[in-house]
Amino acid sequence: MTLPQSAPLILIPLAFAAGVILLTRSMSRMRARSQFLVLLGLGLSIGFTFLVMVQLPQFPPWLGISLVVVVLTAGPFATRSFLRSVKQEDEERDKNDSEN
Repeated sequence: MTLPQSAPLILIPLAFAAGVILLTRSMSRMRARSQFLVLLGLGLSIGFTFLVMVQLPQFPPWLGISLVVVVLTAGPFATRSFLRSVKQEDEERDKNDSEN
């Protein structure tokens, strides 16, 4: 009994999903600039995945679709966390300005 050649490819979306989930969950402890870089990385990963899917005919479509779905699913959560931290920084800055 041998494993199909696509078996290791199945681990890629699972590892990618785990990484994106951990990164999104840890965003609340990051500074706003770091959070922006995370969002930029998510956007770049979508673009790179689309580029690879279009340029390489042997690239498995299910793999590309699953990677894009993971990023698009995590995007709103990461964006919400980023906007919340920017709002908190603005409130802290306004509070400090009013105290001085």
